[in-house]
Amino acid sequence: MDPKLLESLKRKVQQELVNREREVLEYWLAELEKVYRKKHQTLAELKSELNLLMEKMRKRLSVIQTKGI
Repeated sequence: MDPKLLESLKRKVQQELVNREREVLEYWLAELEKVYRKKHQTLAELKSELNLLMEKMRKRLSVIQTKGI
């Protein structure tokens, strides 16, 4: 395979990975910011919200691990 083509493909793949990682981080940061902005009356309410967020993340990881997507 042509070295220039190979290098070009490597750059494209790397850029796509960076873009996807950025999108994922932006999504989860937005979810965390939603929890942060809420006016929690007690520590228990905050912990409950954080547990919901963690469960959402666990479910997504489970889907990715089982389906590979």
